Parts: sequence; structure tokens; C-alpha cells
Amino acid sequence: MIKAFLPAFLWLLLITGLSVMPGVQLPSFHLFAADKLAHAFVYGVLTWLLLRAYVLTRKEPLTRWKEVFLLGLSTFYGVLMEFVQYAFIPGRFYEYDDMLANAIGAVMGWFCFKWVVKIK
Repeated sequence: MIKAFLPAFLWLLLITGLSVMPGVQLPSFHLFAADKLAHAFVYGVLTWLLLRAYVLTRKEPLTRWKEVFLLGLSTFYGVLMEFVQYAFIPGRFYEYDDMLANAIGAVMGWFCFKWVVKIK
């Protein structure tokens, strides 16, 4: 069971490491900037890995509520990392557009997972 969640855990460590790196940023709102695409990609992969791990470790089918829970978990982590950046990392800001990009990426990861599972 732990082996199935290992990729998601390692990806989560990568996200955390990148999120807590100090840097100087100026707050601005650019939803379609390149870094927002990176945010979306990273949280899309996280959601995908969480869903994949759940499917590999459970005998019962993945219900809609379980999918929404894992999607919410990924999105919540994106919000939490924004707070951690603001509160504990000098030169980092709490950015709403980053949180939105994280959430959009998580939803896209969910849709991609559902699409691939449907194809199989």
C-alpha cells in the first residue's frame, strides 16, 4: 500500500521544496503567466498521483466523493503552501492567482485521470 503512494509522496516533497525556497517576488495578478502554468502542472500531477495510488491500493471502486476528497486534498495543499510562503519564507507572497492556478491544475489532473481510466 505504501509503495503505491510513494510517487505521490515524493512529488509532494518536490512541491514543498520548491514552495519554501526563498526568493524575491513582487505580487501581481497574471493568471496566464508561465509560472501559473507550472503551478497548474505540478498540482495536476499531484492529483493524478493521489488518484492512481488510491485505485492501486483499494479493492472497492473509486467513488465520486473519494475523488472529490483527493481533489480537495491536493487543492488544500496548494492553499497551505501559499500561506507557508507568506508566513515563513522571506520575500515570498500569498498570491491568490497561484492558489487559483493550483486548483485549476488539480481539477485538470482529475479530468485527465478520469479520461485515461475511461479509455482503459
